[in-house]
Amino acid sequence: MKKLHSKQIAWSRNKVINANLKLLSGFLMVMLVALAIPSLGFMIQEPASIEFSGKMMAGPLILFSMGAIGNIDDVSDSETTGSMIAYKVWLLETCDIDDSVPFPKPNAARQVADIPLKAGKYMHYFEAHDVPTDNSTGEKGDITIEATNTFVMIMGGNRDKLLDYIEKKAGGKFILFFSEVDSDDVFMHGTYGKPMILKAYDRKNDKEARAVTYTFENKTMRQPKRYIGAIVREDAVSVATDATELAITANDRYELPNDNTAPKALTTVSGIASADYGRYITLYGTGGANAHTIADNTAYILVDGTTWTANAGSRITFRIQDSSTLVEVDRVQTA
Repeated sequence: MKKLHSKQIAWSRNKVINANLKLLSGFLMVMLVALAIPSLGFMIQEPASIEFSGKMMAGPLILFSMGAIGNIDDVSDSETTGSMIAYKVWLLETCDIDDSVPFPKPNAARQVADIPLKAGKYMHYFEAHDVPTDNSTGEKGDITIEATNTFVMIMGGNRDKLLDYIEKKAGGKFILFFSEVDSDDVFMHGTYGKPMILKAYDRKNDKEARAVTYTFENKTMRQPKRYIGAIVREDAVSVATDATELAITANDRYELPNDNTAPKALTTVSGIASADYGRYITLYGTGGANAHTIADNTAYILVDGTTWTANAGSRITFRIQDSSTLVEVDRVQTA
């Protein structure tokens, strides 16, 4: 009898909770309608009141739009510890970007693929003397959010290269790449349209310090994205004409040529070691009428099984999954 009584109590409690939830949902819907209808009527009668009326409706709507973001849980202390940015920062000047090719857009996972560079252009790294600072602030103004992203790094010494950088690059436009300590994730600050500006420098050569501090800044709400493209240090590897196998090297970039008499397809991959697992590589098309192709198979896993053709201007990025498998994560396909 006691067990039955406990079940009845639990059933009654759940029934009350469900009823309260339904009542709360109904109340929220009533509030939304109650605010929306007068606001719409007010907007029709008083056009000058559109901004105010929009704000009246915005509050309840925010409750529903948050569903697109979902729940945000707490994290462990290891993820809140400061000083986790690696000391090496890669810089890409926007004038070195090939603007004839579309700048990559982030996917749903906030990942950005390979950035197209002009021939012979590379990314250059700075090894900071102290852990760089990556901050972002935003504050609501009269009309919109006033947002600022700031990246600061201190370079040790009073060296010629640092002084040259001040003289030649102050005010320059850059995209910054940096990683976290003991992490494979690379983050990207800035885009071609909203680069990071070398806004300020502070050179010291006294008893306190001998160093140069560079401050990069831009005004945007866009936060750093994960960069899965190549850090370009050298020219891409040229794949042999009519090749059917891609040999993986330490390089992250490969160019596919125009084949001799008919288009050939890459069907296999080789040279992958366990240390390569998780790496991203990008293949660039340079072909024409006999451009190389890649079809969906056991070695190349393509999104929706759609064949990629290495026409000039095309590119495709893969993640190395294991010793014999590449998985597509991004592509650009030109006609």
